[in-house]
Parts: sequence; structure tokens; C-alpha cells
Amino acid sequence: MKFNPLSLFPFSVLNHNPWTTELTPVLKEYDYVVIGGGIAGLTVASRLSENPAVTVAVLEVGSNVEDLPEVYIPGLIGFGQSFTTLNWAYGTVPQPELGGRKAVINAGKALGGGSIINSMIFPRAEKGQYDAWGELNNHDPNWTWDSLLHYFKKSEILTPPNEDQVAEGVKYVRDVHGTSQEEGRVKVGFPNYFYPQSKMWHAASGFALSPDLSAGHPQGTVGISINSLDAKNNTRCSSVCAYYTPFSDRPNLTMLTEVLVTRILWEQPQIPASPGAAIVNASIVGPPRIKAVGVEFTHTNNAHGQRDQVYVGKEVVVAAGAIGSPKVLELSGVGNATILKAAGVDQVLDLPTVGENLADHVHSWANSFTNASVTRDLLRSDPTFEAEQRALWYHNRTGVLSACPRSLGIAAASDLFPKSQLASLVNDAKRDLAHYASLFSNGNANLAKGIQAQHEIALKFWEEDKIAPVEINLEPGYSGPTALADRPHDKKYTSINAVLFAPLSRGRTHIRSSDPSELAAIDPAYYAHPLDLATHVKSIQLGREMLRTPPLDEIYLGENEPGENVKTEEELTRWARAVSGSDNHVIGSLAMMPEELGGVVDTRLRLYGARNVRVVDASIIPFPISAHLASTVYAVAERAADFIKEDSTKHL
Repeated sequence: MKFNPLSLFPFSVLNHNPWTTELTPVLKEYDYVVIGGGIAGLTVASRLSENPAVTVAVLEVGSNVEDLPEVYIPGLIGFGQSFTTLNWAYGTVPQPELGGRKAVINAGKALGGGSIINSMIFPRAEKGQYDAWGELNNHDPNWTWDSLLHYFKKSEILTPPNEDQVAEGVKYVRDVHGTSQEEGRVKVGFPNYFYPQSKMWHAASGFALSPDLSAGHPQGTVGISINSLDAKNNTRCSSVCAYYTPFSDRPNLTMLTEVLVTRILWEQPQIPASPGAAIVNASIVGPPRIKAVGVEFTHTNNAHGQRDQVYVGKEVVVAAGAIGSPKVLELSGVGNATILKAAGVDQVLDLPTVGENLADHVHSWANSFTNASVTRDLLRSDPTFEAEQRALWYHNRTGVLSACPRSLGIAAASDLFPKSQLASLVNDAKRDLAHYASLFSNGNANLAKGIQAQHEIALKFWEEDKIAPVEINLEPGYSGPTALADRPHDKKYTSINAVLFAPLSRGRTHIRSSDPSELAAIDPAYYAHPLDLATHVKSIQLGREMLRTPPLDEIYLGENEPGENVKTEEELTRWARAVSGSDNHVIGSLAMMPEELGGVVDTRLRLYGARNVRVVDASIIPFPISAHLASTVYAVAERAADFIKEDSTKHL
């Protein structure tokens, strides 16, 4: 059924009525409107537009930056505009357990989203962690490792390692990777430059060599991560490269960049039973009663801020990320009545856990001075070296700029704690299970049940030593909390990154006002659960020890950070609180869980209480996973695209 834009009432800027508009609408309707052109949004849009009979529009606030060297040259990650204009750089609210500091969460602000600025690391988590998604959702078989493996493989085209790469330690299991040139999309492979420090660290780590960090059992192993890299010409392959550029000439695929979504437009509602009553309650038994009819947006390059609309015939797909997607829904009147009222937004759908259940990986460091001949520090400290390497890359795609070095080790809980201490920590967490579930639920009884269910699964993994709580990885250069301007420019470094992968803490993100240009308030609640802090401190200590362990000790010239004056566990804990921050892997803020557990979307990723709105991005992931997120988000989006195709013939 075609939507008639004249069914909307006149719009008043003063009262922000979410049902009406006075602006002349763009008289254009698409079958699907996708909000967000990042990893998930481009994946879904590309797959849906494979059918020439449907029309798809993507609305993305950033621009297409595929032609920037810091985007397509692997070794320039972190240079140029990577973490300035191409980065949302979301600031958190002050974090009590970080000494009141505000942290920064990096997220791509460009077509391609995080795949434009991330480190191209492309492994997968433990099988059991994906199975936990299904367990939390009444054992839904669509959300398990076995069911998702098809979509992991469908999303990628692997270039197998060559003899030189194998000699450097690259391993892979062919059966768990996608190789189809016809069906696959993200070009993945291995770099052609390897720092000697990385191989030395493999030995120093004490972990077993991984047969493949993507095969579902990375815990307790070390290996060279597969990258989202076109190994044939050593360039980054972002979601733009994979899902948009090869198909940009499709007449049924429209890309609108540099547009900021202000809200979803809804079909004219029923009149509330009483003044101030919620228009729709998601828990009402029977058919859902609100329907999206379009999306409103502004052009970011228009100083007047004029609002335009596109209309939707079938579905709106919200894919703005774990921070952006809750913001879009709340600006559209979907969420907690108290939060919406405080922000000046009229409630349309009572869904109180929008923006809740947020989790993030936490990052910290240990680094030392080194006498290694080549480190990434030289790219910043030696202009001649940087120019030579850039020329080499352009000449034949070799040298340090042809690679983003990432050797990864996934520690087990037993690698961090003595058996007795581990048992004591887990018992304490089990004893306090209900307390922390309630604390993190923000007063929502259903969500408290959902968080408790998550913690029960996690603590079972802890007891079985299958939680994969921490990633340890080596950076052949400086990685740490000190800004470039504040550290010696004549020094070279070896760094160990320690990433808390299995946080029990849960936070939230919510809008502060009805102004779409204002960033949301973000509270990841870092270290709010004592097991998180204890685990992360142990991992930092493990990193410090590795730097001094043979054969890495051969290039060790003394610890730089935390520093020789940090000796005891108490002192290291204070240091962690003073410097740790986000690893930029935010999930869970629109969790895929049953409503009775505080979920926001069902197992087909449909928004509870809405007829035709789906959420497809990291926000739906209900349970933290022990891996970088990119490959998983691609798989989720591929799974969602099939759901949408299957549901397209059903009455909405």
C-alpha cells in the first residue's frame, strides 16, 4: 500500500509533535530505507538491492572517503583524518571507577562506518558465546555458531596465504572461510610485511599457536589475525569496497550522504486514552499498532537546517550503530517515557529498555623502550623513513605501510588467575548476581532478569574456563595513554595491548535533548563490576611480564608504562583506573532478547511494538563476545538481509 504524505498533520517546530510536518516532502518512496551506511547498513542495502524489483535508499551522515590514503593504505591506520574528521569521538559521561574521567569511544563518521578507521582485525569469538545469543532467546536455532557460520562465510572472499606468509607463521582453516567470488563480498587475507617483534612475541606469550583465530576456539592461542585486506593489492577493504562500490550503478540503490537523520515518521496514530498516556505499549497482546511511513533528515552541508523526508513502502532498517541507533529511536519517540520527556520528545512507543544494556570492551597497555631496528614509531618520528615507505607502497605494495600488524593472543581465565583466586572471584560474583543485575538495569525489572541471565551464562563459562576474558596483542611501536606531543620523539617502543573482552558491567546511552545534532549521553559503566577490574589488571600484568620474557627480552630496554615505580597489584589497579579506556566495541544497547528479559528486538531483529522497523547493527548483540566486532556485524547483517527477504512477502 502506498503511503499518502498528505495524511501527516502540519508541523509545529515549537512542540516537536512527532506525527506531523510542515515541510514540503520529497515525493519519493522506497521499499526500504536504511538509516546508517556503515558495516551493517551497507551489507543489508546491498543484499536487498540484488533484487531489481525493490528500491533501497541509504541515509548516511558521513561522506565517501575511499580515496583518502589513510583509508586505503593499511599501514596509515591512525594517521591523517582517521581519528579527527572521520571519527565521532563520542565522549562518555564521567566514569566513577575511572576516577571520574571521561573516556572517548571512537566510531567511523563516514560511509563505511567503523570499517573506514578500524585496525582491519577480522577474527571471530568462541563458539559458545554465539550459542549464548540463542540460549538467551529461548534457544532460537538461528543464533548459534553453527547457524551463523554460513553468514560469516557468505560475507567474505579469502585470499589464502602464500608460502612467504606461511613461513612467517600464518595459519588458516579453509573450511571456515568464504572463498566464493560470486557470493562473497569482504576481501580478507594476510599482510605481506611482518615485524620480527611479532614472531618473537608468539614465543614469549606462552600460548599455543592457533590453527585459525576465526575457527571458533581462539582461547588460549596466539596467531596472526586475518585482516579485512585485499591481499592482491594490499589495500583496506571496507564495507564500501565490499558492498557498495561494485554495485553503486544499480538504479534501485540510492545513496544519500552527508545527511543527518532526525527521526522516523510514523503513520497517524490512535488518540491516547488519556492525556499524557503512551500511545502504544509494546507489551500489549495482539498485533503491533505503529508503522513507520518515512524518515526525516537534514543535509549537514545546509546551514539552514531544512528538513526533508523519504517515504518507505516496506521497512525502515535502523543501522546507525550501538550509540547512533538508540538515539534515532529516542528522537522518534521510542523509548523510556521519563527519558523522552526530559529530552523534550513526545513518546510514541513505550519501550523502556532502548539504550540500556550497553557493554564495551576496555583497553589498556604496557609498553617498553626497544632497540628493535624498525618500529611503527619511525613513521611519525622520521619523515625520510615515512616518505621512503610511502613511495615503496605505491611502487609495489610492500614495506611497513602494506600491513597493519596484529598478532593476537586470547588468554584463558586460568592464564590470569591462580585456581583458588579464580574460584573465589567467581563465587563472589555468583553471590552478588542479583545485586549487580539490578544495579545495571536502571530500575527496569525485566532487564534485571535479562542481565542476570547473561551473567549466569558468563559465570558458567568462567567456571568451565571457557570465557576467553582477555585479548593480548603486540604493537611494534608505541601504544599507550600518552599523547605524541608528551612523549620522547627519539625513542622506539614495543607495546602490549590488553583488552578486556568479557565485561559483566552494563551501562546505557540516551539522548539529552530533542536536538538531533546533540550527541547522546553515554555511560559504559567501565569497571562497575569488580570482576572486570580484577581481570583487566591481571591482563596488564601479564603484558608487562611478556615484554621481559625471552625472546622479547632481547629487544627490551626497560619499561616505560606503567613504569618501574608501579610494583604492587594495588598500584597497578590505580594505574588502570587512571588510564584505561574504550576499545571501541560497543554492543547491546538495543538487545535481541525476549521482552520479558528487557529486549528491544526479537530474533528476526524486529522492533517490539512496531510493524515494520528492524535494527541491524552491533546494538542487537545481547552478550559480549571475545573478538573484534567487524566480522560478526557483517554476519549479523547478512543474516538480517535473509530475514527481510523471507518476510517481504508477508503482510506488514
